[in-house]
Amino acid sequence: MDKKIKFLHTPPGSKPFYKEEALFRNLIEKKLSSFFEKWSFFPIETPIIDYFDVYSDILSDDIKKGSVKFVDRDGEIILLRNDITLFAAKLVAGRVSNDKSTLKYYYSDSIIRKEKSGNPEEYYQIGCEIVGNDFTYQEIEIFSLLLESLNELEIKDTTLHIGDISFYQNLLDDLPKEDLEEILNCIRLHDKRSLTELLDKLVIDDGIKKDCLVASKFIGNLSDLQKLDFSKKGKDAILRFENIIKILSTLGYGDKIVIDLSELPTLNYYNGLIFHLYSDKVETPIVSGGRYDILFEKLGLNKSAVGFSFWLYPLEKLLSKNYLKKESVLDISLKDNVVEDFKKAIEMVKNNKKINISY
Repeated sequence: MDKKIKFLHTPPGSKPFYKEEALFRNLIEKKLSSFFEKWSFFPIETPIIDYFDVYSDILSDDIKKGSVKFVDRDGEIILLRNDITLFAAKLVAGRVSNDKSTLKYYYSDSIIRKEKSGNPEEYYQIGCEIVGNDFTYQEIEIFSLLLESLNELEIKDTTLHIGDISFYQNLLDDLPKEDLEEILNCIRLHDKRSLTELLDKLVIDDGIKKDCLVASKFIGNLSDLQKLDFSKKGKDAILRFENIIKILSTLGYGDKIVIDLSELPTLNYYNGLIFHLYSDKVETPIVSGGRYDILFEKLGLNKSAVGFSFWLYPLEKLLSKNYLKKESVLDISLKDNVVEDFKKAIEMVKNNKKINISY
């Protein structure tokens, strides 16, 4: 490629922002950051690179293939940040090994992943996490924070799909890990035929097999969920999830929620509620999140964790074109008395006025 053309272009997958685009992104970040801080979440910043070996046992083969790695001058394999939750968990794990307090933090940064196209893609995330011990209603706080932040952003007509991978983990706890993963993958892909064949092949109680098949195709509301004829083990496995949905409905969020028990994660460190926020106006989820105690377990800590991330590109598509409102700007033209003009400019800014100095 010609050097001048290279200078004017960026590599495929990179996302530069200029002027109005950058102002728009910055406004979204400020609104969400300010709102998260009202809930006493504090900011953290994760490194852009880290040692790959730390995460090699945590990442699935697909995620490893999609990660951008390089070798440093000491021969260590370095991983470019591909998941903020992952890097944030490692950051926290190194500082709170004996800390019994609950941590609530938020972040705002980019990640790099290789998608199936083979090109590295840059994505921008803004999210929140709660990390602590002996969770009770922390998921309720995360859901409240997420759903109320939509009002802050003036977003309407979205649907939050909530599933629970722990339902299947508890229901099928007698199975080897490999068989459980195969079942979960069939449910994730909505492959009913393969799921039925697999369940028939394995030694599983008929009642539990029925529970799994019924749950795998269930999409509905709380009332529909309560009508399902689960076995005793199935009812026990769904109880905590059902109670959380009841509380969210009582808080007034019932009409914003769809229970989708086929909603399962692609990342392998989730072990509880899984959720995605959708809108008919964009092709991909606006938000993804869930419970991920397993991640801290793999990092050597007995911690519970739950959180979510806004994906900025679909979020920006969804927001109104008028979201970035024009502010009135006072123009100050420098004349002969430069000192007085600058004094005037400084005083205006002190009085919360927006100015533009022209020369």
